Amino acid sequence: MKIKNVVFDIGNVLVRWAPLEVIKTSFPEFEPEDFYHKMRPIWIDFNLGKFTEDEAISHYQRSLDLPKERLANFMFALKRHQTPLEGSIELLDKLQKLEINLFSITDNIREFIDYHRKVSEFPKYFKDIIVSSDIGVLKPDNRIYQHLLDKHHLNPRACDQLDCI
Repeated sequence: MKIKNVVFDIGNVLVRWAPLEVIKTSFPEFEPEDFYHKMRPIWIDFNLGKFTEDEAISHYQRSLDLPKERLANFMFALKRHQTPLEGSIELLDKLQKLEINLFSITDNIREFIDYHRKVSEFPKYFKDIIVSSDIGVLKPDNRIYQHLLDKHHLNPRACDQLDCI
C-alpha cells in the first residue's frame, strides 16, 4: 500500500528543542541539569494540559522561588529557541509537493504551538497537529496515535511515522 500520510514529531525532529541551553542563558546561577530536574514534574503536567502557561509559571514561582517575570521570559525564550532544524522545511515542502498528507503528534504545550502557528513556517504544512496538552495524553501512549487516526479516519497502513530526519 502506498504511503499517503506522514506523521511527524516536532521537537528535535523539525525544530530544535534544547531546554538546557535556554536554562543556561536564562538562569546562569543554576546548574542546568539540576534546574531541569526540578522543573520536570510540573513540565510533565504542563505537557498533559493540566496547567495553562500562566498557571505553570505560578507553580514554578512557588517551587523554584523565582520571580514571575524571569519565568515568563524563560517561557518566551523556550518558544523563540525552537527554530527549524536544517533541512526540515525543505523536507516538508518536498513531501507536500508529492501530495502526501502531513500530520504531527507532539508532546507539547498549547501556548507553544499557538506561538508557532503565528510566527513559524512549519505549522502551515500540516493538516493537523495533535498536541498532548490538548488531549491529556503523552507519547508513546497508543491513545495519542489512535486519536489522530480516529479524528482523520486514517488507515494506519497508509501512514508512516518520522521521529527523526
